[in-house]
Amino acid sequence: MTHASAGEKSDSKIKASASASKPGADGKQTVTIPLEIEQGWYIYANPMNANTDVLEGNETVATFKTKDKVKASVKYPAGNQKKDGKYAYDIYEGKIVIQAEVQRAVGDAGPLHVSIAVNTCRKGECLLPGTVMLTVP
Repeated sequence: MTHASAGEKSDSKIKASASASKPGADGKQTVTIPLEIEQGWYIYANPMNANTDVLEGNETVATFKTKDKVKASVKYPAGNQKKDGKYAYDIYEGKIVIQAEVQRAVGDAGPLHVSIAVNTCRKGECLLPGTVMLTVP
């Protein structure tokens, strides 16, 4: 696979937003992250279920942080299998939704910072890895 010219990054092909429930008394909060991948492009699913380790580390990964330490249980949607020659792996195309249960410190109601690492490709061309950055007030 070749990288696109001019150093375009993968996050340029993704539209994203995030919404969250109010943190409970126990610090638990539900976060919903809809992603829209530009038509003709795809990102690697999580898990990728690849039959090769060549693509290892390319799956979509969401992480969360506040001023305090945060634990998150992330639920990624199922991907669609793509076959590329002798390789097979799962991808996301179009619109997907990532959900997470975030455990904040009790009383932490500050902004939640969301980072989604993505690798965007189409027909043998991949952009440089990118990160979608969001903040939930």
